Amino acid sequence: MNLRGSCKCKKWSLVVSTAVPPGEFRPRKCDCEYCGSHPSALISERTMFVELVGDRNNQTISQNGDRLATFHYCKTCRDLLAVDCEIKGRLRGAVNSDLLGLETMLGPTLAIQPRFLCAREKLERWNSVWGTLVWTHQE
Repeated sequence: MNLRGSCKCKKWSLVVSTAVPPGEFRPRKCDCEYCGSHPSALISERTMFVELVGDRNNQTISQNGDRLATFHYCKTCRDLLAVDCEIKGRLRGAVNSDLLGLETMLGPTLAIQPRFLCAREKLERWNSVWGTLVWTHQE
């Protein structure tokens, strides 16, 4: 199944390829200070494949905390696009569920607290729950 979406200004689009029906996704919402100031809920599953398409110059990138994960935002509308991290030579990540417009179809939101995990535990966790991300840049 392919789920399609975009940021508010439509400068970035994404296609999520997954065998998981939308109702089985539980968007995850981190309660740390950084995520609280950039609210969003993320979805992922290990076998999903996500392609994000947009202009690399219309992207803001930041890191927080232990600087393991990279947060990607649309520079125009400031929507969070995805969070990713290279793990074992593969770009793994989760996408902002708001970009898909499926709020009423997704499962209940799950509060998470990754700040209580050490770096190794975070990488192991992300490798087990994040999908594969590909960034396709159009100028």
